[in-house]
Amino acid sequence: MHRRFEELTTVDLRVLGASLAGVVAVLPVAAVEQHGPHLPLGTDAMIAEGMIAKLLEKLDEAAPVTVLEPLRIGASIEHSNFPGTLDLGFAPMSEAIVAIGRSLHAAGFRRLAVVSSHGGNTPSVDAAALVLRRSLGLLVATASWMRFGVPEGLLPAEELAHGIHGGAVETALMLHFRPDLVRSDRIAPAPSLQARLERDNLHLRAHGRLGFGWMASDLNASGVVGNAGLGTAEMGRRIAEHQAARFAEFLGDAARFDLAVFD
Repeated sequence: MHRRFEELTTVDLRVLGASLAGVVAVLPVAAVEQHGPHLPLGTDAMIAEGMIAKLLEKLDEAAPVTVLEPLRIGASIEHSNFPGTLDLGFAPMSEAIVAIGRSLHAAGFRRLAVVSSHGGNTPSVDAAALVLRRSLGLLVATASWMRFGVPEGLLPAEELAHGIHGGAVETALMLHFRPDLVRSDRIAPAPSLQARLERDNLHLRAHGRLGFGWMASDLNASGVVGNAGLGTAEMGRRIAEHQAARFAEFLGDAARFDLAVFD
């Protein structure tokens, strides 16, 4: 199986025919949005590219997987009061994923994995997954790179909980994938409102299981949160290796899923 979908020809797909039902098509989704003073607008899209390259190194030669190019612009309303953010919107983002899913289904695919490098895409991805299940019986397995965590002991628990945007993890990944674009001289700690809410409230948080709608500037005026100074290129390499390996396992699960469950 060609690892990159765009390298296939339409004849290749016809020849593969019914076997495409066992192939998992991977759709990376990302964002182009502010990442504070030290990371570029395309951070999430660049991380998506880097993670896919890492994934392709991990996949077994016989793995029934093909990868589409990333959907680079996503749903980024929470960053829309910062210049440079491109917000596709929740509904258009979901509709784009549904349209891609329908096209893949028409070609013979029955399994799609959507993996996001931007947390704000989650509502759109989840809605699209359900629409495609209901309308086409298509398996849409949803994931984000960060849901696979980081190597144990790599970062303090506080940073993992609070540094959700432009913190140590994203900075480390960019130092690994695109160090030329990290403005290291602009890195500064960015405490999150989340920490104060944890201290002052019994239950209410900004994000998590008991949260509220927030703009990035509500968490910290800089638009980022966390201690980006903890991030290093070696840390980024280890995170990428860890998450790509776990996602490869996830794709194996999706390939083995019994579609008869949907009958």
